[in-house]
Amino acid sequence: MNERNINLFDYLAILRRRMMWFIGGFLLCVIVGGATALLLPATYQTSTTIAVQAPAVSLNLVPGRAELNRDERLLAISQQLKSQTVLARVAREEQLIGDRSIEQVTSEILGHMNVQPTKPIAQDGERQVLSAFDIFYTDGNPDRARRIADRIANVFVDEHSKSRELQAEETSEFISQQLQQSQQRISSLEGRLRTAKERFQGKLPEQTSANLQTVAGMRQQLENTSNNLRSEQDRLSLIERQLQALKQGSAAVGVGAGNGAAGAAAAASPQQRVTILQRQLAAARTQYKDTHPEVQELERELQMARQEAAALSQQPESTRQELLAGDPMYQQAMEDRNLTQLRIRSLQRTESQLQRDIVRYQAQIEASPMVEQELSSLQREYDMERENNKNLSQRYSAALEQEQIARNRGGERFSVLYPAALPGAPISPNRLRIFLLSIGAGFGLGLALVIGRDYADQSIRDARAVQDEFDVPVLAEIPRIHA
Repeated sequence: MNERNINLFDYLAILRRRMMWFIGGFLLCVIVGGATALLLPATYQTSTTIAVQAPAVSLNLVPGRAELNRDERLLAISQQLKSQTVLARVAREEQLIGDRSIEQVTSEILGHMNVQPTKPIAQDGERQVLSAFDIFYTDGNPDRARRIADRIANVFVDEHSKSRELQAEETSEFISQQLQQSQQRISSLEGRLRTAKERFQGKLPEQTSANLQTVAGMRQQLENTSNNLRSEQDRLSLIERQLQALKQGSAAVGVGAGNGAAGAAAAASPQQRVTILQRQLAAARTQYKDTHPEVQELERELQMARQEAAALSQQPESTRQELLAGDPMYQQAMEDRNLTQLRIRSLQRTESQLQRDIVRYQAQIEASPMVEQELSSLQREYDMERENNKNLSQRYSAALEQEQIARNRGGERFSVLYPAALPGAPISPNRLRIFLLSIGAGFGLGLALVIGRDYADQSIRDARAVQDEFDVPVLAEIPRIHA
């Protein structure tokens, strides 16, 4: 079987045979499109323009709004416009809540509004500065769309001013609390430092040099005291020997009398007189012979002194003590011994105290590194808190300036530049476009119905169809006889 060839005339013949199918599909699309264009609710859009006024004071005193670029600034404004505070106030003032929740109403308003920047009025170098922006709002009621758009703009301008003032006040209040807490921490740290320094008094790192100098001075003083103590102990030993000699009657002449004076010998005790006379006799014999009257006189006095000393030695101890107590040399020696003992005890006390002080100061010097390590963390915390307090003070001053600027409206301000106009024509639906689309769709649907219906029909209507179908030659063709 050969494939049937269809040309343009065949399509025209099919269209003539299936004209009703084409008209039916065409009319169906047109009717549906027209009904859709007529029945779809109209949506109106209006817009209001808000101008961004530059700060009236130096930008250095205003919070960093101007530091944002155009897109970032628009994003920040959009977030403020779409905040729950602004939308909830618009819903209440326009009485849109009714039986619905505030969340539903604000969500509906949010879905109908849009924020778009206008062309920049001014530029800062290559950076475009946002100087105005448009708020678009769509609604089925043109008057309501205009009212809500104006309400959104006015509420935003008012809320922005209030939020700036409230933000500045809350910022200064927050920094003030932080500053007070920092001052309290500084007072606490100062008290802890003072207590620690009092507890480690003498062991502080800054006292190490003074402690070293003190120890050096004490060591020198201790050496001098030890030397003086040894001298006094030697003197005491000498005095003790003198006293012992006086008690035994053989004391040296140099303790209290001259070597050859007769008056001194007469005033001395018997034992002392024996010693003095022995020396005088020995000295006289070096000059004179034994027959010399002076030598004989000294021998006679020596014999008498020895007799007196022997008699004295046979007397009781108490008597000898009484005689020693009346001896000026013995009394002087006793006084010297007592004074020397007092000086020795004083020097011993001084030596012991110096040794204890040296040990104490040496312990303070050795403990200084540990004390420094213990105080370093506390001192570092104190220094950091002082620096933090300084920064907070600067930030608090800046916050007070910003608060004053916000109250005087000296910062960046917004104002309604162009109020919303009443929309004259809806932006949707576009009825003409829908109608034209329905006509095009009618043509397409009609042609599709015609081709589909003819393809489903297997009837043979001409000689070529018979020849193509059965592959036999056609001898004759009887034309259509019209009645």
